[in-house]
Amino acid sequence: KLLNILHYYYETATLKEVERTGWNYWNVSREGRIESIPEHIYGTQHLAMAIFSEFDLDIDIFKVVTMLSLHETEEINIGDKTPFDNVSEKEKLDMGKIAVDKTFSTLRKKAMFIKIIDEFNGRQTPEAKFAYLCDKMECDLQAKKYSDEGRCSFENVSPNILNDERVQKIIADGQMTPKRCY
Repeated sequence: KLLNILHYYYETATLKEVERTGWNYWNVSREGRIESIPEHIYGTQHLAMAIFSEFDLDIDIFKVVTMLSLHETEEINIGDKTPFDNVSEKEKLDMGKIAVDKTFSTLRKKAMFIKIIDEFNGRQTPEAKFAYLCDKMECDLQAKKYSDEGRCSFENVSPNILNDERVQKIIADGQMTPKRCY
């Protein structure tokens, strides 16, 4: 049992040093480093708890926090896939299932953890919908923070991203300018 615990811990701990891919694509620079995957998870969990605290939501916040903790474990084996990686949503889900199965392979409660991740990915329950929205909102808030710090501008962004139709729409709508990425 201890070996199972250590195997899982050491595998998941590898994420501590992995920066979020999207910030690299946007050439966000800051002294030190940019946000890591676990820092994103931490942000999503605390955002969810704060929203839950201030609004009368009929959800299981502990399940939400667990979903937010577990749903990024696929990235240990497949990396941090973004919409700019030319991987479809279905391909990412399929790759994620294999990756999650591998990550939890030594744990007796593997099925329970995978069920929570599948619920998050299905976005059908109130908890899964809320967790998904917190995950996206935290990313938006982090982008705003980087932009407010002057860490993000169009000058160094990959042409692949700037020419992407989704980004072009945001620029056309005036949500981003050449000096502000948010």
